[in-house]
Amino acid sequence: MSHAPLAAGDFSAEIVEIRRESPTIKSFWLDYGEQPVGFLPGQWIDLYARVGDRVEVGGYSIVSEPGVRGRLQLAVKDSATHAVTHYLHSSARVGDVVGISGGQGVFRYERAMGDRLVLLAGGIGVTPLLSILRYVYASAAGVSATLIYSVSDPQDILFREELDAMSAARDNIRCFYTVTQPLNRDWSGFEGRINRVLLDEAGVDCDALYYFCGPPGFVDDMARDLQHGGLSPTQLIYEKWW
Repeated sequence: MSHAPLAAGDFSAEIVEIRRESPTIKSFWLDYGEQPVGFLPGQWIDLYARVGDRVEVGGYSIVSEPGVRGRLQLAVKDSATHAVTHYLHSSARVGDVVGISGGQGVFRYERAMGDRLVLLAGGIGVTPLLSILRYVYASAAGVSATLIYSVSDPQDILFREELDAMSAARDNIRCFYTVTQPLNRDWSGFEGRINRVLLDEAGVDCDALYYFCGPPGFVDDMARDLQHGGLSPTQLIYEKWW
């Protein structure tokens, strides 16, 4: 497939699918064809889009895993103040062409890094962790991974059916959810923020690599609590969202 070039970005890609995933989040599949776009699980890309008479850029974590050839998926939370995010939510259509970079950032997982992972997510910070978990499920059967995912409301849990299916299919993949504002009376799972008590209840592996991503306060709390709990800084891999 060939794509008309945009005025910025290393590669061009066509939006081929848009889905509403939650009240505030949409997912976007981008088709880049045979172009040599490369990324590792957990990395992010720059996305360039024409907004009015300007080309604007935004950075977004990839939620798909590298084994999906020629395409990648993003999951983006709406924002009225960010030009590209607002474009994606308000006016992007299937068939639009955007510019993208290859994968970027040191927040990434490679098989040689370890075979035991704990993934801690605060809200939309789950996106790079989804890429890691999808990679583990698709391509690394010997890796154990535990996801603990904090959201304000149960309806904000991204791809829950898929996560539950992965957990049901593999004994060494486990997914836990905790709700910080449990206004829904049907919710019977964990409540409150991720903390040491919840980690102990989930039975996490103290010798694992810990990946965590979310708002700055969430990341700061996790880094402090995990180190106070005896983990080495070399076990901690994190990324903040602003």
